[in-house]
Amino acid sequence: MLRLNMEVFYPYPPQRVWQVLTNREALAVWLMENDFEPRLGHKFRFVHSTLPGLEEEIDCQVIELDEPRRLAFTWQDSMMCQPSVVTWTIQPVVGGTKLLLEHKGLIQKAIKLNEPMQLSQPWQGKFMHESKVGIQTVMPNNRSTVFSSIPVGRYEALDSIVFSYFLNGGWNDSLHEKLPQILATLCTN
Repeated sequence: MLRLNMEVFYPYPPQRVWQVLTNREALAVWLMENDFEPRLGHKFRFVHSTLPGLEEEIDCQVIELDEPRRLAFTWQDSMMCQPSVVTWTIQPVVGGTKLLLEHKGLIQKAIKLNEPMQLSQPWQGKFMHESKVGIQTVMPNNRSTVFSSIPVGRYEALDSIVFSYFLNGGWNDSLHEKLPQILATLCTN
């Protein structure tokens, strides 16, 4: 299981931090465009467009809501076989608020190329189709040997680009750079 744990201090009251976690407009400024509502069971989407030419939708659902202390939702983009879970915990501390983030998800399982592949996601079928076309150009008369040039062994399934981005620095940037800016703006209005 992949897991990211972060702890950040903000010199603002817990209710203000809760507001930037649960307000659709504030989320759009410091995280991503969305249709979030702070309602248990609500299904929503984030639209991630950090990489030029790549716009990915992340399907989410609120699975825990304890205002103003805890919020958790599932997180699944098109390259993920199973959803990950994002959990926010707000703790009042002297002089402000401690925000705890946990983002955890399953590691993609390894596949063996000499075993039948089960395509469960729409992108996987597209990927496989494009691969076959490319190989058929080289071997147009032999469809049964599509994978004959690839050595048999274990290969890791493709990971989610968006999930990897957030686990490898995206959350850090959002929580240390963007979120403090929106907190400061909200406090002066």
